Amino acid sequence: MTDSHVDALAPTPAEPPSPSHRQADAAPAFSKREVAIGAACAALGLILGVVLSIGAASVVNVTQSLAAGSPMDDAVTACEIPKTSPWIVVGDDGQSISMKSDGAESQGADLEDIVCVLDQLDTPDSVTSRMGSTRALDGRQNAEWNDLSASWGYHPDDGLDMVVEVVQ
Repeated sequence: MTDSHVDALAPTPAEPPSPSHRQADAAPAFSKREVAIGAACAALGLILGVVLSIGAASVVNVTQSLAAGSPMDDAVTACEIPKTSPWIVVGDDGQSISMKSDGAESQGADLEDIVCVLDQLDTPDSVTSRMGSTRALDGRQNAEWNDLSASWGYHPDDGLDMVVEVVQ
């Protein structure tokens, strides 16, 4: 290979940039107005981002709450009790359930439906035993388990009257 071929393959030294190139490489200058507008847009974007994040988190929490249901709603669904039942009623946005059984002089839910709901709420045997042995003379009785509280009364004419609620 000749020297001319070697010289052709060798890199040529770069030429120093012309003065016009130096000005293009320098950072552009912004006016105070442009800087203020940029800062305002950045602040607005930050605020909007925070607000949208909070809103999205709220929607997720509500959706999860609705998807999870309440123990009362879940029990009524599992026991196939109609939502329109006048004797087993979920209240307080799913935080309580009121149940009334048949009595000698009044109508109410079948005892099997009430037992099903209590089973779905994981009512301890000791509590259901107390419910079954309550007399009219005993007055209103109470019990608590897990995160639930129940109160009930019984009269042969009116049947069993019970409220179960989530303890806050």
